[in-house]
Amino acid sequence: MKYCNFLIYLTFSPLFFLSQSQLVIQKKISYRNIGWTKNTKKNLKCPVKGFVDQTSLQPIYQTSINSGNYTISSFEFNERKLSEEELIPYKGINFDSIYIPQLRKQEQNSNLSNQLLLINCLRFSKNQLFLISDFKINLTQSNNQETPIKRSSFVGQSVLSDGSNWYKFSNPNSGIYKLDYNYLLSNAIIDGAISSSSIHLFSNNKGLLSLVNDNSRPDDLEQQSIFISDGGDGWFSQGDYILFYLNGPDRINWDGQNFNHTKHIYSDSAYCYLNINPNRNTKQLDTLDENFQNSSQIIDQFKDFEYLNEDKINLLKSGSQWFGDVFDLTNVYNYAFPFNNCIDSSHFKISLMSKSNYSTAYFYPSIFNVNLSVPISSSGSSYYSDVGKIAIAEFDVLNNPNAPFELRLEYSNNGAPSSKGYLDYIEVNCSRTIQVDNQEFDFHLFGLAGSTSHSKIIVKNASSVNMIWDISNLNEVKNIMFQSSGDTTSFNTLLDTLKHFIAISGNNFPYPKFEKQVLTQNLHNFNEVDMIIVSPNEFLSAAQELKSIHQMDGLDVIVVTDEEIYNEFSGGIPDASAIKQFLRMLYIKANGDPNTIAKYCLLFGDGSYDNRNILGHNKNKLPIFESSESLSVVNTYATDDYFAILSDGASMQNTDFLNIGVGRLVITNLVEANEMVQKIRNYLFEQNNISDATCSNNISNSIYGDWRNKVVMVSDDEDNNAYFNDIEIMSNKIKFNKPEANIIKIHSDAYAQQTTTVGERIPDAEATINQKVQDGALLVNYIGHGGETGWAHEQILTVPTIQNWDNYKSMPVFMTATCEFGRFDDHDRVSAGEYVLLNKDGGGIGLFTTTRLVYALPNEYLNRFFYDTVFDFVNQKPQRLGDIYVGTKNKFAQYSADRNYRKFALLGDPAIRFAIPEFEVKIDSFNKDTVNALSEVKVYGHLEDGTGGKLSNFDGKVFLTFYDKESSLYTLGTNPSSDTLPFTMWKNIIYKGKSSVSNGEFNFLFKVPKDISYIYGLSRMSFYAENGSIDASGYNDSLIIGGIDTNAVADENGPELELYLNDENFVSGGISSSNPLLIVTIFDENGINTVGNGIGHDIELIIDNDLSNSIILNNYYEADLNTYKSGKINFELNDLSSGEHNLKIKVWDIYNNSSTKELSFIVVEENQIQLTNVLNYPNPFTTQTAFYFEHNQNCNFLDLSIQIYTVSGKVVKRINRRVHTEGFRSEGVNWDGTDDFGEQLARGVYVYNLSIINEEGKKADKTQTMFLMK
Repeated sequence: MKYCNFLIYLTFSPLFFLSQSQLVIQKKISYRNIGWTKNTKKNLKCPVKGFVDQTSLQPIYQTSINSGNYTISSFEFNERKLSEEELIPYKGINFDSIYIPQLRKQEQNSNLSNQLLLINCLRFSKNQLFLISDFKINLTQSNNQETPIKRSSFVGQSVLSDGSNWYKFSNPNSGIYKLDYNYLLSNAIIDGAISSSSIHLFSNNKGLLSLVNDNSRPDDLEQQSIFISDGGDGWFSQGDYILFYLNGPDRINWDGQNFNHTKHIYSDSAYCYLNINPNRNTKQLDTLDENFQNSSQIIDQFKDFEYLNEDKINLLKSGSQWFGDVFDLTNVYNYAFPFNNCIDSSHFKISLMSKSNYSTAYFYPSIFNVNLSVPISSSGSSYYSDVGKIAIAEFDVLNNPNAPFELRLEYSNNGAPSSKGYLDYIEVNCSRTIQVDNQEFDFHLFGLAGSTSHSKIIVKNASSVNMIWDISNLNEVKNIMFQSSGDTTSFNTLLDTLKHFIAISGNNFPYPKFEKQVLTQNLHNFNEVDMIIVSPNEFLSAAQELKSIHQMDGLDVIVVTDEEIYNEFSGGIPDASAIKQFLRMLYIKANGDPNTIAKYCLLFGDGSYDNRNILGHNKNKLPIFESSESLSVVNTYATDDYFAILSDGASMQNTDFLNIGVGRLVITNLVEANEMVQKIRNYLFEQNNISDATCSNNISNSIYGDWRNKVVMVSDDEDNNAYFNDIEIMSNKIKFNKPEANIIKIHSDAYAQQTTTVGERIPDAEATINQKVQDGALLVNYIGHGGETGWAHEQILTVPTIQNWDNYKSMPVFMTATCEFGRFDDHDRVSAGEYVLLNKDGGGIGLFTTTRLVYALPNEYLNRFFYDTVFDFVNQKPQRLGDIYVGTKNKFAQYSADRNYRKFALLGDPAIRFAIPEFEVKIDSFNKDTVNALSEVKVYGHLEDGTGGKLSNFDGKVFLTFYDKESSLYTLGTNPSSDTLPFTMWKNIIYKGKSSVSNGEFNFLFKVPKDISYIYGLSRMSFYAENGSIDASGYNDSLIIGGIDTNAVADENGPELELYLNDENFVSGGISSSNPLLIVTIFDENGINTVGNGIGHDIELIIDNDLSNSIILNNYYEADLNTYKSGKINFELNDLSSGEHNLKIKVWDIYNNSSTKELSFIVVEENQIQLTNVLNYPNPFTTQTAFYFEHNQNCNFLDLSIQIYTVSGKVVKRINRRVHTEGFRSEGVNWDGTDDFGEQLARGVYVYNLSIINEEGKKADKTQTMFLMK
């Protein structure tokens, strides 16, 4: 899908006039000749400056209004009717009858930075669909200064910081709860009698917190009123107890006519806190006696409310809406409600869902002989159809006191066997007499705001009632004085608002569940921080280790647990909005100061669409925001953006800016947590420790390397070359924004496609992607089709490939504009994107990736904004991943209000600094402006900082990759919808070497191979320099290359070659693992040919004489330091089968003289330890010999034991040591011919047994003989 280019005229005409001393600014926007293009897939109308809403298909015009607090004062437009042809894609879709211009604010870093103008462009009127053609609009700003942003206030200190004893309890339901002396004693909360005045209860339960930042959310715990029964002696001891009322996690709301409920989507329990503190004033119930007041009315009935909302199934494994009972084989359910003493009528509200692809289904609710029918239309059968349709039925029925209060609900699939019904919820409002029917009888009464008249409340069947509380405000619970006459009780009260009362009988009430003691904490005291790590308790040790890593990188970091946040910002109840509110507190305290504002938040744990662990997986470590849309695969989404939207007035509008960079590590256990911390350490800092992956001397452990200059761009081969074109567009943006980058294009359609028994495959594209990731890259970008298992229908990237990556020293950041590649909230599946991040041996260091189905067009534009951001420097430093994420998304939000971009997440640590080289390599001169084949090239250069100053104190190495002219390549047009298209890439390497840098200066000397293209054109030099602590990059594309030097001296000798496996101790015929490192050392007086232009002149590796699958190693040759005459190839071989193997390599010098070398070896099973070629040398010996052996335990620790015997079996010498292997052939273990006591042994034959034991305890040994001569 593509946008067309249209010309848009915008005129801004500020008009100023004074009115009653108030300055008013008017801005006039005139828009003419609005251009329209068509969505290529659905033929939808699309404004060039705007987007198509994917849900409603409404085209939305969008433009940005510069800073200012404007309102719309007038709006005029011209329109036209759509033609019959244009109407086709809109059949059956409902649109508003008017155009509705809107202004939305976008705030970043506490400043009112932007306003967006949005206008819906289609309207439906009189059975016609109209399209806006042009408009003009007047905007008015009431002041010449922007309206100050409203700021929330937060308490300075948490009550949990007072150092006293705090204890946390949970309660699943609303009601009266009890804590008595014995319960506190049994839970070790007290150890004896305590002063009653030292007992305090705290809570702050507001139910599910609001998504809107301006709405009230809990700000620390608040003290709650309690009733203390202590016998009047002031001491809490045996037989004493306290009573209090607690709300459950769900919230009950009053809409003016009926009650309704809000289900808590993050928790099944609410919480309260018991504080034992003799220095705090206790808060007992105040007594309220209003019986002396005259009453104007008598009230003896109330509206009761019950609801049923059981969550059992989430159809898409996405979204916040769950469903309860399934109507399938069982198609009838009965639901009883505990209503007694009903009068008048009851109001029912039922939310039902049907999953029917083809036909209308029906629900039949019935109660008290009232039978209804609720039809639900089919949802359709396409992939993009909703999985179900919801119908909400509301009806009133007359109560029947002689019949059970039971709703019968029946489902009819209307003859469609695959159709199923689902219950969402049932709400019942029932009028009842105020008549006590249980020991905690609660009732709501509502009055008139501002009323000053009292009402007399009659409570029947109340002979056992000993207290009546007003629990309208749990912080100020009142003990109501009442009057009794027989079994009737009455009291007077002022009903000036909705009030909640409870009549209490006895004291036999449930205990809240004791959870834990709460340690001292004070999150409200935090102010200036750079980074927040939010971690579950179980990962706290790893989170603290990560904190220390980022502190070494100069960041001020705090680690807080999710539970600590809930304690202070949601009354203890898990809620995503609590984490958001904590971040919002830090954001507001910074007041827009860029030096103090928090910039990064890491969610240190995986999330699940099942935020409440309904299904018992226990993999939801930290909450994730799930959209309310839960039935549309197109529109449902999960995002961590919610935590990053912190400005006043914001919620989850598609235009809301991100104010902090939020990323997530999708870890589910402490092992993964520690692995991720080590992985981040490896990316940021040099690692000198020996590990299994770093043992070979031929592989540098440095985090630096010219992989930091490489960007890998991968495209899918479908949809009319759309993804090919996208990659070309992005590549051009990289060339413009970061010309130093070496772009490696992997267009799938440029590789041959094969038909296999499991479908179409592109093996060469798959192999190339794998190899380029293994080689290392700064960034890998894929655009095309994909999913949770990999990329493209042809599976050019799969999970097994990802799991085998071991590129831990050169891990790229991934940008994947494809569907669901990084979905991380399905606890039943680990997505391919998650595997990229979780791979402890490599993979990617972070991903900008998708969590749900996305669309191609907004993907393309988000990708564009990514490349407008990713290479930017801030304060002469590369950005961190969180900065890139925020910048990319906010640029998109300014451009479009399409929610597509909310489906992109940052999987990774947002505080990781992107590994772009920080400094610059500059060329001073060449020995000539045109170079020829066989000619000698001299290059002189230096290094600079970001201001142009020379890095005179830089001593290190600089790497040069010299390319022949840009190669012209073509796609194959394999897909029926794709054409054969040209593209270019720097591909043919003339020379690759390294030189010393001294005092910031360097030079290169090398010769040009004979096999270049003789046509004259521009070459490219790519430079990378590093000294172990900083690095630099640069390029030059001004040197002309072509022709041949006819005066070059002749050379007829081929290169000198040596072959090894893993290290240079290897001997041909030795044993190996299945994944050895091939090492080739090469020398030639004039240098090596790596260009690849000449037919048959590649550096070619043949394994086991398989000529059809030879491997070209041109790009793996690198010259040695300060010379072009010698160099090395390091290439890892993978998945070799057990048994004998043969390698043959052919190398050409720049004069096209070749040499060939062979090597044989034996691959042994790695799960069994192997020991071969055990010997000592010299043998016989006189004063010294050394023991040698070969093995298959490369990169491992071995316990080596050598026991030397006489021929009669007596042990005379024991040699034990722990060795670390590098390669498959051991270093010599020396022995001087003495025994265990240092005495010289006699001349003769001796037997020795050499054994090795690996880390897993597996053992192998061999016995040999030797002769000691004297």
